Parts: sequence; C-alpha cells; structure tokens
Amino acid sequence: MLKHILWLFLITSLLKTPQLIALEVTFGSFKVINFESEVIGDRELIIYRPNESQISDDTKFLIFQDGQMLFDAKATWNNEEWELDETFSDLSEIGIEPNVVIIGVKSANKSGKGFFDNTNRYLEYFPKQAISQMKPGFVRFGYKRMGEKTHYNYLDFLTGELIPFLQTEFGIRLNRENMGIIGASMGAIAALNAILEHPELFGFAGCFSTHWIGIKPLEYLTLPFRKKIQGDQTTIDSLISYVKARSKNLDSHYIYFDRGTEGLDSAYEGAQDQIDLIFESERLDYKSLVFEGEGHYERFWAKRFKSFFLDLYSP
Repeated sequence: MLKHILWLFLITSLLKTPQLIALEVTFGSFKVINFESEVIGDRELIIYRPNESQISDDTKFLIFQDGQMLFDAKATWNNEEWELDETFSDLSEIGIEPNVVIIGVKSANKSGKGFFDNTNRYLEYFPKQAISQMKPGFVRFGYKRMGEKTHYNYLDFLTGELIPFLQTEFGIRLNRENMGIIGASMGAIAALNAILEHPELFGFAGCFSTHWIGIKPLEYLTLPFRKKIQGDQTTIDSLISYVKARSKNLDSHYIYFDRGTEGLDSAYEGAQDQIDLIFESERLDYKSLVFEGEGHYERFWAKRFKSFFLDLYSP
C-alpha cells in the first residue's frame, strides 16, 4: 500500500504544471531578464528598484534566491510572497527611500511541488564544499554522484556570470562594500555558502529559516502525509563542519539567521544552536533570532525581512 502511495505522489508531482501569470508589483518598478547561463542554463532574473535613486557608490545590491517568490502571490506556486514591494512602499510612507537594487534569481524549482524540480533546487543550492566533510558512505556517494554535476554549480553562476553581468548592466564595481545575498530555507544555505566562499564579494548574508537538516528520500516522498521531517544527520554534520572550517573567512561581515518554531522550522533548533556556538566562539558579527509560532512560509519571512533591512539601512 505504501509503495502505491509513493508512486502516486511521485507521478502527480511530475504532472504538476505551474500556471504562468504575469508578474505585478504594487510599488516600484522591475524588469525581467532571461539570462542565458552556461553553467545552470537559462534562468529568469527579476531586477527590482523601489525608486529612481541614481546608481552610485551608495547603492546597495541585494541578490535573492528563489526570485519568483518575492513580489506577487498570484504568480507563485503556493500563493505566498515575500511582499518586498509592499515593504518598500511602507518604508516610503515613513520617509525612507533606500538606494537599493534587488536581483531576484528564479530557482530551478519551476513547479513548486514537483519532485524533480525540488531535487534540482536542493542540489543547486547545496554547498559542494560540504560534501568533502561527509563521512564515507551512501549519503556522500549520492551527493557526489548527483550534486557535483556541472549544471548544479550555482555559486559559479553567481560569481562568474551574474555579478559580471550586473557590473556591466549598472556600470559599477560590486564587492563586499555594496552587495549582500539573501535566501530562505535552502536559499539561506546558498547565501551562507556564497559569503563563506567569497567574502570579498559579499558584505552580509540574510539566512531565513536556514535548512540545515537535509532530507531523507523517504521523508520527502511522504512529507504530504507526515508534515514533519527529522532530516539526515550526515548532512547536518557536514554542514556544521563546513561552516566551522570556513567561518575564519569572515571578519567584519554580518550574518543574519532566524527560524520559527512551527512545522519544518521546528526541526532547525539543534543545528542552529551549534552554528550559533561557532559564530560566538569566533566572535563574528551575527544575529540569530527565534520567532515563536511562525513556520516555513514566505508571509513570515516577509515580516522578518523588514526588520532585517532596517537594521542594515542607514538613511
């Protein structure tokens, strides 16, 4: 019976096709660019500006993972969004007009719930450098066999293709003084990976509901029925070891972590506590917050982003 349920879930996941809806924003302006990457394949970028501030050395550039989830719930698979346009509208109403450019990079997950789309997104965002921290065995073999394929080298895309493109597009040099990277869940893992490997490029990282725990295949396939996972200890250990080894690359960088206490976020406490101990022992500039009663949804990250951004922004 379980085998039949798993096959039914897998088949329906494969058949899901997202409805294409034109993106709309309630404040600011945007353009969509179909970026032809030689690393990860064609990928849409959403370039958003809340106002018409002149691009200068004061402009902050924020790269977001899962760019399709940032602005318009009608155009997302789960009818959720980060509400970035509403956030900047609220800030404008109180006289805050930040000179900022948002670059939303759409993820490999086109369908939202599709099994293979989610797998592609996971492998794209997972730090390849963490695989070497895994003990020998089936899990490490699987990560090496799948995750080290060239088209999953998301970090190479960011540093070798996207950032040079943005520098040409805006006529400005990008580095840790004017650029940060943000994501949620596996997108948060990708953001942390980027700043640990390239501290010369990114000055801060926003890691919302960081997905430290990986996932076992059976847990993923049965997630609609169980609604909760325990994660994979080999993956957890490898990520913690990786962060510990690379944390010395950070000096005056700022790292933001948070998590909720409900649903998937409830599984993050143990791993996040270990990461906090690493950052504390290295005396790094970081923040790690817990939001009671909040879960793994964009509506919660939307609220938290506003506070995160205000902490960063100095008018």
